[in-house]
Amino acid sequence: MKKIMTMILLVALVSSSFVFANGNSESASTKEAKKTEMLLWLPPFASSSDALDEQFWSETLAPWAEENNVDLSIEITPWGGYEEKYLTGFASGEGPDVGYMYMQMFYDYIQMGALEDLDKYFNEEEKSDYYYYDQGNMMGGQYSLPFIVGNARVLFANQDILDQAGVTKLPETWDEFIEVCLQIKENVPGVMPFAQSWADPSIGLLDDNFFPYFWQAGGQIYNDEGTQLALTETDAAYEAAQFLYDLRFKYDIVDEAQLGLTNVSNDFKQGNVAFVSIGANKAQSWTDAGVNWTFIPSLKQETKGIWVASDALIMNSASENKELAASLMKFITSSDTMTKFHTEISAFTPITKSEGYNDNPAFKDMYENETEYFHTLPVAKASATIFDNLCKNLQLMMMGELTPEEAIDRTVEYSTNVL
Repeated sequence: MKKIMTMILLVALVSSSFVFANGNSESASTKEAKKTEMLLWLPPFASSSDALDEQFWSETLAPWAEENNVDLSIEITPWGGYEEKYLTGFASGEGPDVGYMYMQMFYDYIQMGALEDLDKYFNEEEKSDYYYYDQGNMMGGQYSLPFIVGNARVLFANQDILDQAGVTKLPETWDEFIEVCLQIKENVPGVMPFAQSWADPSIGLLDDNFFPYFWQAGGQIYNDEGTQLALTETDAAYEAAQFLYDLRFKYDIVDEAQLGLTNVSNDFKQGNVAFVSIGANKAQSWTDAGVNWTFIPSLKQETKGIWVASDALIMNSASENKELAASLMKFITSSDTMTKFHTEISAFTPITKSEGYNDNPAFKDMYENETEYFHTLPVAKASATIFDNLCKNLQLMMMGELTPEEAIDRTVEYSTNVL
């Protein structure tokens, strides 16, 4: 009897040991298979649809995600609701591990401690490969990794329309531009001489419609410290606003119908407009569509002025996977990924020395010889909020509800209250 009981105990012990060991094995296996969840926020860059961006990044980043055992969620947010998404996401603690920001956004997020200083995640060899790494250093830290650099806002012209109108020389100054537009209006009926997207819901419309002319008039947006708006330290803001107002109300070059436009690119592509001021990366789609285009890097008033992007990737300081986030940023900005992006989605100047020049060759001379006229937006206090106010005031101006002086003065008054 004692022998039988001993054998039963042994069997039970062996069975329980097996179950325990098997349970540990399953736990280890489950732990090994569990993926790290990460979130990436980007805006759209493809000209055709946001879905193309999502497909591109999902396919391109899949090898990185697999190698690092990451479940990577990619969200493409339209420009119109971009800042609102960031404000909501960061305020609720549901922001991305890695995201994309433009210059107007940085000041406030750095101030609130929402962005991680990236410098410790990059060694000297890695830093030296980036052309613009130092541009990511702002407000005492390396809070961004320059990602989209270039995409200069230039003045495109449809050469066939210019030829039809009898224009033999591209305009160089504001006055010459007005003369050419009036010539087109007289000789090519049914064609818009100049189109602007005043119904664009994002403050990005300032980059096309206002800032280049403001800089051409010799203006500076903020003081050097980024703490005070400097719009009215010279007459540049009033001059630029008056120039736009006159295009609408004095010369009827910008007509009332254009106030409802959100995207002038298609009108230019279809041959409905002679001039548009828009990002240089649109050019290839027009070439593919058979548009005979040319461009002017900048008109001149007191000087020249060209808006260029210096947008960047950021790391959320609340990310629980910062080393992986840094690894993702490096993969996105690698020469292989960027070459693929610049040739398949949107052409920009290279950001690393390892990548060749994949932007449109028509702009190579401008990027090499016109850089003294390049301007990026300032990293400044409450800039996104103030630019939004400026944008709305200029829209009201173009609708005839404010004078140029009122549009600028209201913005300055608003900035004084905000700052």
